Amino acid sequence: MADPIPLTKSFSKFAIQLYQECVAEKGGNVIISPFSIQTALSLALMGATGGTLQEMSNVMGYQNQDKKTIAENFGTLLSTYKNSPLLKIANKVYLQNNFHVKPQFNELATNKFNSEAQSLNFADNVNSARTINTWVEDKTNNKIKDLIPADALNGDTRMVLVNAIYFKGFWTNKFKVEATKPAPFWVTPEKSINVDMMNTKADFKYGLLEDLDAVALEMPYKDSDLSMLIILPNKRDGLPALEAALGKKDLAEITGSMYKTEVIVQIPKFKIEYEIELGNVLQKLGMGKMFSNAAEFEDMLVENEPLKVSKVIHKAFIDVNEEGAEAAAATGLVMVLCSLVEDVYFTADRPFRFYLMSDRGNTVLFSGQVTKF
Repeated sequence: MADPIPLTKSFSKFAIQLYQECVAEKGGNVIISPFSIQTALSLALMGATGGTLQEMSNVMGYQNQDKKTIAENFGTLLSTYKNSPLLKIANKVYLQNNFHVKPQFNELATNKFNSEAQSLNFADNVNSARTINTWVEDKTNNKIKDLIPADALNGDTRMVLVNAIYFKGFWTNKFKVEATKPAPFWVTPEKSINVDMMNTKADFKYGLLEDLDAVALEMPYKDSDLSMLIILPNKRDGLPALEAALGKKDLAEITGSMYKTEVIVQIPKFKIEYEIELGNVLQKLGMGKMFSNAAEFEDMLVENEPLKVSKVIHKAFIDVNEEGAEAAAATGLVMVLCSLVEDVYFTADRPFRFYLMSDRGNTVLFSGQVTKF
């Protein structure tokens, strides 16, 4: 099996850059799945050639890896969660009737991305969109609906690549429902809103991030290698500065500096739904060619027909409560131990960043921010 570390290292950098561009494009409360987006894009990369392949590889951190190595790494990572009761990941290729994928692309998609192909008549855009969206709903426990709008499809559509990811986990240390109380959450330095604040006291990984002017808390999920990392700025209005600083930081550095200790935790219950069309975001990151008429996806179809990406649509959902968290996302691509004497408090009563991540190379499955209620 291929070593998955090169792939997961690329995830961290791409996840941070992608997230920052998404916030710039559409702020507020944010939840995205960098893993879902990178999986869909990497499946498309299997069919890319020339400058298009180069751009996509550079942006996703694959500079020195060939397609087979990338696919092998995905195969290793996806197989880890194949039978996971917490995390469900699914990929699908939809193809215009009478068109055929090249054998090599089909082999990589099927054997490494656990994907299968299905023919549709995209000219019948309403029924085609319904077929795709029903599949996404099924794979995300009905949390992601209407991913692909009918007007995104037409007779010129040749291929739609879809990735869906769904997570439902329970905290190793659950919050007691009766301990949830109204408490202020500071949406600005001067203005607060009362929110349902969950309370617990247990051993967690905790970190003082002096260079980021922030603190961090990692809360594990039961029976898994998955956890939620919350990075909380010290100032009520410190999130923008934290965001900027995180762009120059590897998440592995942050988690590596944390230690286990007893922490008195207060975090709000929150639920976020988010949708974004990623065309502008990906072009700003350097993936412009795949959206242009100069796009090269020559390794994708048997038919000698030029392809380009028209839309990359992403929807995501997360619900964090006393029991744990439920999250879903889908991407459619058209075409040191220390002993402390004092109590340690972690009170998330101001805008903060969060990640839902795997221990396997700090793979970011979901990333977001809570800024308002």
